[in-house]
Formats: sequence, C-alpha cells, structure tokens
Amino acid sequence: MFTYNKNKGVSLVIAFLVMSILLSTVLSISTILVSESKIISNIGNSVSALYGSESGVEKTLYFDRKQIPNGGTRGLCSICTTCGGVNCPNCTVAILGNSACDVSDCTDCKVTYTSAFGGKSYTLEARVTPDINGTTHTLNIRSKGDYVGTSRSLEINLSN
Repeated sequence: MFTYNKNKGVSLVIAFLVMSILLSTVLSISTILVSESKIISNIGNSVSALYGSESGVEKTLYFDRKQIPNGGTRGLCSICTTCGGVNCPNCTVAILGNSACDVSDCTDCKVTYTSAFGGKSYTLEARVTPDINGTTHTLNIRSKGDYVGTSRSLEINLSN
C-alpha cells in the first residue's frame, strides 16, 4: 500500500527559482547603485578641478593686465619674475617668433607654469601671437586643473 507522489520536491525547485530571480535582481540593482555613487562623488572632484583651472586663467589675466612692469605693454612676459618661485614654480618664458620676449615687446611669446593650492593644482600655458599685420595680438590661455585624479581643462582666446 505504498503510493507514489509525482509532485514530491516541486516546492523546493520553485523556491530555488524564486530565490535565484530575487538574487539576480538585487545584484543588478546594487551594481547600478554603486556605479552611480562613484559618478556622483566624482562630480564634486570635477567641479574642484574646473575651479583650479579657472584660477590659473584668472591669475594669468591678472598678471598680464595689472602687473605691467615699467616700460612694458603687458605683464605676461614678466610673469615669471613678478609671480615668484613659490606661486609660479617651473615658470618658463619662450620666444615663439622673431621678436624679442621682453617686458617692452611681449608680442610673440609663450609662458608656462604650474601652481598648487589646497589639494588642487593646475598647469598653464599662455601664448601671445600677433596677427598677419602685426596690429593686434591674440592671447591664448590653456589651463588644466587637477583634483583627486580628476582633470578639467579651460581655454580662452582674447584679441586686443
């Protein structure tokens, strides 16, 4: 009088399938949330890197327009001596064309320097180039800010 039950163990298989579906759903949602939290944390670093880059542009514009040496037309070519070794380390001035790159004739020059403050840093390259006629000059400033492994760049062009 032994009866054979064909449905024996079906509930165990169904429970295993349901648990597998729940586990895969939870793992996929947690993977998405972890990647989104990394993106959100990098947004703050990105903004700080952009502000660092903007600081380099503002500093260069300040020295170019407000720290003009006696007899000079602009302050960019004297930025390495005016800014100092602490505020503008590794500062170099190079002649791009045939003209001199001194305080009285800053018309075809390139200035590069780096600076760091509050965990942020930036590398800056500024160029003054004349147009074909030599009547106007273009100031091109490229600044790259870095903060906690995130970099942002900024470039401006000004003609005068």
